Amino acid sequence: MLDFSQLLTFTIASAIIILSPGADSFVLLRISHSQGIKAGMRALWGINLGNTSQALLMISGVGLVVSKFEPAILTLKILGALYMAYLAVMAARAALRALAQARTNSPAEPSTSIGGEAARVKKSSPFLQGLISNITNPKPLLFYLAFFPLFIGSATNVPLQLSMLSGIFIGFALIWQTVIVYGAVKLSETIKSPKFNLVMDAICAVAFAAIAVFIFAEI
Repeated sequence: MLDFSQLLTFTIASAIIILSPGADSFVLLRISHSQGIKAGMRALWGINLGNTSQALLMISGVGLVVSKFEPAILTLKILGALYMAYLAVMAARAALRALAQARTNSPAEPSTSIGGEAARVKKSSPFLQGLISNITNPKPLLFYLAFFPLFIGSATNVPLQLSMLSGIFIGFALIWQTVIVYGAVKLSETIKSPKFNLVMDAICAVAFAAIAVFIFAEI
């Protein structure tokens, strides 16, 4: 038996959380702006494979065991912080190239897009970038373990209740992330300017750096 009495509260709380910008949002923004819709959607599926995997860990109870194993969480935090720092450096390098182009008033080139040189971007798998950014961040798993049980209510089938909640949450996340992908691509197609590339690169560089610092501060 499922408990639907708290679905409205869960939906509102989930929407607020999903709309709050995080590492996944900026990864999607970076990839979509630099490589287009197809790459952005591949990154989206990579991110949500990570989300689904962590939700399954929570539902099965394995996630609770993992969360109690401090070396595993510490390792994930270190890897996640290092990956965010790497993305920050790549975005900062792209911002510097965009700044140089803006000063010379030269047209924007693909190589100035967020994420580094065009050759580097093409060699990278958007799906893997999305997946890595998600699975190296233990916060989604810890969030699921802390947040979802609050809405079990009187459900007698707890795994099924958690599965329903996870489906709703990930479904909303997919919708919002799709908006990010198409919005970033539309902006990049509409505003073709080195200054726009500079702003986008700078925003992502600062965001990734802040996330990396925040993760390191928690270690």
